[in-house]
Amino acid sequence: MWGTRVSFANFFVELVPSGERHFNVRLKDTFASINFSAAEGTSSLAGDRLRRYERRPYEFIVAPPLFPLKGETTDAPEVLAFVIDFDAMRQVISGGLGEPAEEINPEVILGSPSPFTTALAKKIRTQLTGSVSSETYVESLATTLIVELFRPMVARRKNVRTRISADLINMLLAYIDSNLEGDLGIDKLAELVGVSNDHLIRSFKNAVGEPPHSYVISRRTDTARNLLLDTDYSLSQIAYATGFSSQSHMTTAFKKTLGTTPGAIRRAT
Repeated sequence: MWGTRVSFANFFVELVPSGERHFNVRLKDTFASINFSAAEGTSSLAGDRLRRYERRPYEFIVAPPLFPLKGETTDAPEVLAFVIDFDAMRQVISGGLGEPAEEINPEVILGSPSPFTTALAKKIRTQLTGSVSSETYVESLATTLIVELFRPMVARRKNVRTRISADLINMLLAYIDSNLEGDLGIDKLAELVGVSNDHLIRSFKNAVGEPPHSYVISRRTDTARNLLLDTDYSLSQIAYATGFSSQSHMTTAFKKTLGTTPGAIRRAT
């Protein structure tokens, strides 16, 4: 808890003061935030790939449950942050957006400032910086703002030709690094950024130089190689920790990408 917080049944809203910030968390619920002034620092929202960022006043982000959030800045702006039980809010969000509930899922969103979201954030801030005159009023404002923070998701899905931004690609790269042991299939990665599988493959290859599957195998292989050199873990333990389905699967990947086997690398250490 970093600032002034008001909790409701299905979410809480917190006004985080400006200043130096360091964070490295993985929340079980959906996270969203909107900043009140320009922001800069280093962030990956996941993993170890910290990259410099610059955000305009009143830009916002949304991250789905269990998405790793990591970053640091020496002079962070004042931020309005939400932690949302998405399943409990799904009907409210879908109703506010006029979209079927089954098509509304939490995903990574980078939103541009809009007059409406800015006005809502300012009103909530006014309530939280003074004595809250009515928690019902704050809940109404916050619920409306939460709905609006998901509106870019609908626009993005209805315009599948929209290019995936460099920031979203960087988030995916960082997410991959931080979740090598987990599900990094095309379906999962496309769901995170709300585009079709084909669109993700094309955009990812244009930005990174190889398709997502090849990149994931490369990162798993590199990480496994480092573990072989720096730890005493068994080959099967390393295969499991880096997301290979089996030790033999890891060996096949090593032969294809490195031209050698995990056993040979281990024996050479």
